[in-house]
Amino acid sequence: MQAAQNPGADTATLCFRGSDLSLRTTKFDASEAAEDGHCRTIKGADSGRRKIGEAGTAHLTHPQTPHTIPRPVSERSRIRTSQWYWDFEIADKTTLEQLATIILQILGWSADHLYEFKIKHCCYVNFGNEDDYVVDAKEGCVSCAMPMHLTDFNSGDPFEFTFDFGELHTFRLTVVAIYPVALKRSSIPRVLSYRGKNILQYPGVLSRQAACAARSRQPTVGPPGRPKDRWRIRFVRQEDKRQLVEWRESNDKRLWQKAVTVLDNRSLIPEEIAKKVELPVDVIQGWITTYNRQGLAGLNPPRKKRSPGKKGAALERKRKAVLGLIHSRPQAFGINRASWNRASLATAYKQCYGEMISVSTVGRIIQKAGYKIKKTRRVLSSPDPEYREKVDLVLSTLRNLQPKELFFFIDELGPLRVKKYGGRGFVHEKDAHTVPQEQPNKGSVTMSGALNATTNQVSWLYSGAKDTQAMIDLIEILFNQHPFTSRIYLTWDAASWHKSGLLVEWLDAFNVETSSSRFGPTIHLVPLPTSCQFFGCN
Repeated sequence: MQAAQNPGADTATLCFRGSDLSLRTTKFDASEAAEDGHCRTIKGADSGRRKIGEAGTAHLTHPQTPHTIPRPVSERSRIRTSQWYWDFEIADKTTLEQLATIILQILGWSADHLYEFKIKHCCYVNFGNEDDYVVDAKEGCVSCAMPMHLTDFNSGDPFEFTFDFGELHTFRLTVVAIYPVALKRSSIPRVLSYRGKNILQYPGVLSRQAACAARSRQPTVGPPGRPKDRWRIRFVRQEDKRQLVEWRESNDKRLWQKAVTVLDNRSLIPEEIAKKVELPVDVIQGWITTYNRQGLAGLNPPRKKRSPGKKGAALERKRKAVLGLIHSRPQAFGINRASWNRASLATAYKQCYGEMISVSTVGRIIQKAGYKIKKTRRVLSSPDPEYREKVDLVLSTLRNLQPKELFFFIDELGPLRVKKYGGRGFVHEKDAHTVPQEQPNKGSVTMSGALNATTNQVSWLYSGAKDTQAMIDLIEILFNQHPFTSRIYLTWDAASWHKSGLLVEWLDAFNVETSSSRFGPTIHLVPLPTSCQFFGCN
């Protein structure tokens, strides 16, 4: 692509195109002020004082910590005595490592220092490929093994290249244009145009004559060579190593495989790692590439929420329609039923929406929504208008029961006819165990029982009928069984013999006699609501 030139700018310009890229590059602090005997001072973003010396190289007044990525200069030099730039063209498959080689070739500098690129708030660093495998990089960064076309450049996008973390030679590059090229066109980088004299990497080393010749040299560039060590992880941050060690010790096999791939990369080739973790080689190579380009976040990205798609959207529409039909009545659709079943719902769905739906699909929709077909169950209910007050009285009496007070639930069973009843027993295999259907009348029996709410014991009485006399006899039995208590509370249902006038009169007289003799408990009734047999002892 053709690099656009901007005569009024003092920064470098980088241009890209569809399969090839054209770059314009200038140095932040580059100027020819040294040739005029000038010496200017600027203040960078790291608060260090930089002096613009010969050939525009910047010097820091404090040393840099090893493996610490310095911040590039954010303030531009205001020296405008001359303009310095290059326009050059590269292929879009060029990696940042190859781009650094191309820039150094044009400058005529030796690649004997570390460098970094800052592109859209992401830092790509080259720490060297020999000894520095685990680095103490405090800021997030990834390697420079990143092709240019994956950085999502647009025309006009600027980015920065910093070379030599001690001297901080910082360049700004800008994408001037992006355009396609012919398939037969060579992808070898080339310099399109330039302006200004070359910048010397070590100006104090050369003689005056050699320095003048080096400044006047015409910038040239050759093939950067094929990307080296494709399956070699460039470096691992110390923070990433701690996380990878946790992955390797975890029970998640997938995380263990990824951790082994990264941590054993320098000691094993991808084929050996694939054999160790029992995965294909192309998967291992993919993880290595991903880590070099995106770091640890690329190996464990957050799971994306699946979009329902057309099939899922259609099923969701059917689900809402079927559940909407459940809340209406079958008669509204001409179906002679009092309640829904799966077949009638499928029929009503076809009438409303003009499309078929299977009975099994209706069943799955209803089941997932939490609906079930249940048989109607009759429940006991009480019509007593004082239902809540009576229930609260029973509960409060039970909660406030004193140590010398007892509470009994009273109910009756019968009358039961006296006869033989069927059941199970030991019978010879040749004999038949039978019970005659017609039996002579031998009378009947009724049992009244009182359940102690404190001890869970039952006191009972057999009588000839359910009447007031049976209740009086049962109360006397309870009185005689518990003579040393202070009160006995009785609760029973609203049967007629439980609230007869004769029983009330006898109970009042009984309590008066007990109180006067000062021996035995007094009897107190706590009635249950009407038709509330489920509160009794049965």
